[in-house]
Amino acid sequence: MRKDATQNHKKILTAATQLFQQNGVANVSMKDIAVAAQLGPGTLYRNYPNKGTLCLDLVYGHLETFIANQQRLTPTATTWQLLLTNYLSFREENRELLATIEGSSQVNFTQTTLYQQLFRLFTRFLQAVLPDATPTTIQFRTDMLIAMLKSDNYAFQRKQRGLSNDQICQMINAIVLSPL
Repeated sequence: MRKDATQNHKKILTAATQLFQQNGVANVSMKDIAVAAQLGPGTLYRNYPNKGTLCLDLVYGHLETFIANQQRLTPTATTWQLLLTNYLSFREENRELLATIEGSSQVNFTQTTLYQQLFRLFTRFLQAVLPDATPTTIQFRTDMLIAMLKSDNYAFQRKQRGLSNDQICQMINAIVLSPL
């Protein structure tokens, strides 16, 4: 990447981060980001064709750290519970960015590196917790787990149903870890 392109990229990420923290992701437009970064709209859209891809870039570093920390755990029934609890905390901390990514019609979440990394992490743990499960069963349950915890589903359970993260974990375990 050219030096000026790298600088523009950093300006965009810095401006977006500041604006998102001040105003919330939903209340910031791509035009706001271009103005704050002191760049033309064309430069912004060459780097990020939409807000979903920008949010994906911002959350990616957080996800890498989360996954690296969780991969240090040895997969057991106890650490499965810890992983699930930590993932709900991660989703809570990054909820606006994740909601924008998942809600973007221009970002297919299941085709992102973000999804693939989560899939591998959860698969590794489910294989340990469900040793008799077939690879197809593990794959399906992992996909369904991630789908159950997408932003709109998670927010609905927390806000509309009034469930705590502990309750959500218990109910997820009842579904995902049910006998084969």
